[in-house]
Amino acid sequence: MGITRLLGTLILCTAGLAIADEFQANVRTSGNQCNPALAVTTDGRAVLAWSSYYSSSGRSNEIVVRHLDPNGTPISDELQINAICAGNQTEPAVAIDDMGFLCVAWQGPGANDEEGIFACILDANDEFVSEEFPVNTDVTGRQTGPGIAVGPSGTFVVVWESQSLDEAGAGIAICGQRFDATGTLIGEEFWIDESEYDCRYPDVAADAAGNFTVAWLQDRTNKTICARQFDANGVPVTDPFDVSIADITSMTRPSVAMTPSGAFVIVWDGDPNRASLDDIHARCFAWDGTPHSDPFVVNSLRAGPQQWPQVAISEVNEFAVVWQHEHDDPNLATDIFACRFDFDGQPVDTEMKLNGYVAGKQRYPEVAMGPDGSMIAAWESDDQDGSGYGIFALVQPPGPIVDPKTHETAD
Repeated sequence: MGITRLLGTLILCTAGLAIADEFQANVRTSGNQCNPALAVTTDGRAVLAWSSYYSSSGRSNEIVVRHLDPNGTPISDELQINAICAGNQTEPAVAIDDMGFLCVAWQGPGANDEEGIFACILDANDEFVSEEFPVNTDVTGRQTGPGIAVGPSGTFVVVWESQSLDEAGAGIAICGQRFDATGTLIGEEFWIDESEYDCRYPDVAADAAGNFTVAWLQDRTNKTICARQFDANGVPVTDPFDVSIADITSMTRPSVAMTPSGAFVIVWDGDPNRASLDDIHARCFAWDGTPHSDPFVVNSLRAGPQQWPQVAISEVNEFAVVWQHEHDDPNLATDIFACRFDFDGQPVDTEMKLNGYVAGKQRYPEVAMGPDGSMIAAWESDDQDGSGYGIFALVQPPGPIVDPKTHETAD
C-alpha cells in the first residue's frame, strides 16, 4: 500500500482527553520490578512483562508476565516465564501474533558463563508451546538487549547486541534470528549490518506480511541512528541507511514501530553536544524506506534531558511516543511524558505527563496501542509500591475520529 493511501485514512485525535490514573501492575513487591515490556492482542488485551528481583539463594531476577483487559484491569496472576532460575534474567521483550501466541525473549546466563538470548512461546491460554530455548547460536561473547517482532502465522524475529573479541579487540554487532510459533529456528543467525562492529541498542518492528525493519545506533565518535529493511524471509531489501541527519554526541537509543501496511516511524534521544540537553527526535518513512518527513523534535518541554523514548503506531497511522524527563531542578522527580502524532508528524494532542505519583524516579517507559487507537503505557516507579521499583501502567482511551483533510470530527 502506498503512502498516499495511508495518509488518506482517518486518524484518531485525542485532544482534550483526561489522563487516567496509573495502576500498579505487579503483585509481588519484595525487591525491584524492572524493565517493563508491552504487547497488545488483536482484541485489545495487553500483556505486560518485566524482570522481578528475588534475593533467595540460587536466583536473582526472573521474567514474569501478566495479562490486562482492554481497560487495563489485570485478568491473570503473575506467571514466571523462565525455567532456568540461576543468575540474572533481564531485559524482556514481548510480541503476540494474530492467533494469540505470545513470545517472550530476554537475556540471561548462557554458555561459557556469558550472557545469552533466550525465548519461550505460550498459546492464548498461557500454556507453554515451547520450552525455554536459546535464540543465539553463536555463544562467543555476550548477547544482550533483545528486541522482538512478529509477522503472520507466528513467525517471530529477535534482534540483539552481540559482543565478541576479534583480532581488532572488542566489537559489537547486531544479530537476528527468525523462528516459528513452536520455537523452531528458521534459517541461521544473521547480521543486520555485515560491515559494522560498532552497533548498539537494536529494535525491530514487522508489518502484516512479515517484512521487518531494524533500527540501531551506529556507535561512532559522532553517533548515527541507522535502519535496514528485510523481507518476510529475512532477506535484506535495502542497504543500511541513516535515519538521523545531525550527529549525536550523547548516547542514544532508537525505537521503531510499523503499520500493517509497512510504513514505519523511528524515534531516538540525543543532542549534538551533551546528554544533559537530550531531546526526543522522530522521523516517518513510507513502506519502501523513503523518508516521509525530516527528523523533528517530539518534546515541547525543553528544560532538562528527555531520554529513553519508545514508540507505538496504530492501524490508522497515529503514533504515540513516551519518554522519561529528568528535570533541571534536582529536587524534582523524573517523570514520564507522552504525545501523539499523525503520520505527517503533527501533534494530535498536547504533551502530557502520565504519572500522578511524583516522588522519586519514574523511568524506562514502554508503550503499545490497541486496535481501537487506545494507548497503554508502563514504566518503573521508585517506591510507589512500598518496596523499591514497581511496575505501573495506565490506559488512555481513543479520542474522536478526525478527518485529517477537513480537521472535522467524523460522525
